[in-house]
Amino acid sequence: MKVVALVSGGKDSTFNMMQCIAAGHQIVALANLVPHSKTEIDSFMYQSVGHEAIDLIASAMDLPLYKRDTLGISNERGKIYEPSESDEVEDLYLLLKQIRNEIIFEAVSVGAILSDYQRVRVENVCIRLSLVPLCYLWQRNQIELLDEIIKCEVDAKIIKVATLGLEIKHLGRSLSSLQPHLLAMHEKYGINVCGEGGEYETLTLDCPLFKSRILIENSEIVMHSDNPIAPVGYLIFKKLSLEIKLPALDLQSRLEGLPLKDSNGYVTDHEEEAFQYIENDTEDESTVNSDYVVNYNYTSDGIIQEASSVGSREGWILVGGIQGTSRNAAESMTEAMSILQLELLKYNHTVKDVCSVTMYIGDMAEYAALNKLYVDTFSFANPPTRACVQVPLNADNPVRLEAILWKEPSTNTGDKNDERQTIHVQSRSHWAPANIGPYSQSIRVKNIIHLAGQIGLVPGSMEMVKGGIKSECRLVLRHLKRVLMAVDPKFSLRNVVQGICYVTDVSYIAPCRKIWEERTNNAIVDYVVVTGLPRNATVEWHVWAHKYNNLFDYEERGKFVDNFSISIYRRWNHENNISTILCRISHPDEDAIIKLSIFKEAIDYTIQKLQQGYESDTSVINLKIFYSVTKNIDLKVILECIENTKKHISLSYTLVPVISLKNKQIFLSICGIRMLN
Repeated sequence: MKVVALVSGGKDSTFNMMQCIAAGHQIVALANLVPHSKTEIDSFMYQSVGHEAIDLIASAMDLPLYKRDTLGISNERGKIYEPSESDEVEDLYLLLKQIRNEIIFEAVSVGAILSDYQRVRVENVCIRLSLVPLCYLWQRNQIELLDEIIKCEVDAKIIKVATLGLEIKHLGRSLSSLQPHLLAMHEKYGINVCGEGGEYETLTLDCPLFKSRILIENSEIVMHSDNPIAPVGYLIFKKLSLEIKLPALDLQSRLEGLPLKDSNGYVTDHEEEAFQYIENDTEDESTVNSDYVVNYNYTSDGIIQEASSVGSREGWILVGGIQGTSRNAAESMTEAMSILQLELLKYNHTVKDVCSVTMYIGDMAEYAALNKLYVDTFSFANPPTRACVQVPLNADNPVRLEAILWKEPSTNTGDKNDERQTIHVQSRSHWAPANIGPYSQSIRVKNIIHLAGQIGLVPGSMEMVKGGIKSECRLVLRHLKRVLMAVDPKFSLRNVVQGICYVTDVSYIAPCRKIWEERTNNAIVDYVVVTGLPRNATVEWHVWAHKYNNLFDYEERGKFVDNFSISIYRRWNHENNISTILCRISHPDEDAIIKLSIFKEAIDYTIQKLQQGYESDTSVINLKIFYSVTKNIDLKVILECIENTKKHISLSYTLVPVISLKNKQIFLSICGIRMLN
């Protein structure tokens, strides 16, 4: 893509430009917000110190520079930005809009590392202008990032200090010479070694992007505060000049030999755990379940399930079985969205209260059209998380939805903003896949974290990772871990309570299960074979987690009824205000028929175990029932049984047809959750 780079003069905006080029993009222009007073301003968004060098940076890169004055006024300081006429963010909007009217570009380079405040506002501007924010430094380990910046020959000088551990004498020193000191101050005082907490600011005098280096001929120190413990001071530049670098080399030659990685390079990095990229790692998978060849031309019976919803006094609403009745997928989606909103009205909720949505569609080729309709409904900041899979739905009802909502109960005096926290990163980075527009990476309500379904996308390029099912699965689990760590640095995959692993071939289950079990802590996982996933992925993981997963208990139980095995896997927390379950019904004879008595026994057993220890009728339950379309299952029997069960308990449910489950003996599985009412 053609990129306009937001530059402050500092190391981060410079190195992010290098990352853009390494990812295959082209920098076509620079953009800068100039302090109106031409002196340092206290801006929440923009670095103003060192602004005297911006014109020289553009000359050194031989690129056009677009500038606009800013007063640095910050009216909207909340977690969500709403456009405000005099806010400094609108200065950026007007600047990029002006540039777009003059040149062609598709993306914007942004040097943010940790600041949600800056990222959210730049994303807001970019989305409004239909531009892609490229934020390749986002969530990087700062010690590794600093080392990488230095090794990639970014010559940046410290031009402002404002923290304990840095002094006026450090002004004008290079990052490379101060690296040991910064690391020592990080250990001693916890400062951010890249200065992301405002500890220091830098000016890039030279880097491989520059044809000329910047020389400081005259500068002076300005003391903002002479506090003896943490003095604040900065440099102003009286005279700067350019010196042509010899021999004159083209950009490719200047970048040659640097440890500058492309997007795939950050997939195989060593940050949290070794990610081993293996070419053609499916070599041993052809033998897994090789005796079980599935005909994928199955579709489910045309049973129309009525939407069902239940609400708890803690603010949770569980909605299942939402589906349209039109053979036209778009019309079916429109109807399903209307049904969802009608269900929410029963509880005085709106779509802004939705935490998580699962979309089951009959044909992934319809995804773009369906997604557009989805966006029309969830067109607001911080939308719910989402998973989307293709299953063998009947042509008469090609869309099925389920949703989980939460709204602060009116009886609760707590601060809703503290109870619900959303991560919605729309910038492309090396961290985890960007979620542009309709869904967030995670939503945390109190101690429960709902995560979006994840597939094996390389974050920096948003292309599928190569290497087969094992590479995809490893990368997906890393995505989940990173999103959880963004929610809370102490979180990991071991916080996952329950999950569903969707795969497109039964042979993929064994390697996915092995990789998962190496990384988790008694999470209950259902393995489901579906007919398709977004971007032709082979695996998609959809999980939810809990802050205190280590305090959950676990048990396995089972019984036999007429040669059918009913297996139960259950987890519940110590307060027993939430429990989760997986029930599998299996039979050694693939042609066996599930009778009403068998399914009723399984449902009763599932409900009894979910409510164990809390048998009153003040809880709400949601069931996700996966049934194999290759088995002899009478859906009318299932519907009759569930509807009868609903008469006695607060229950919502969704019937989901699939090709296969964990093994060929399993006829159906029930994923359930019970929440205190």
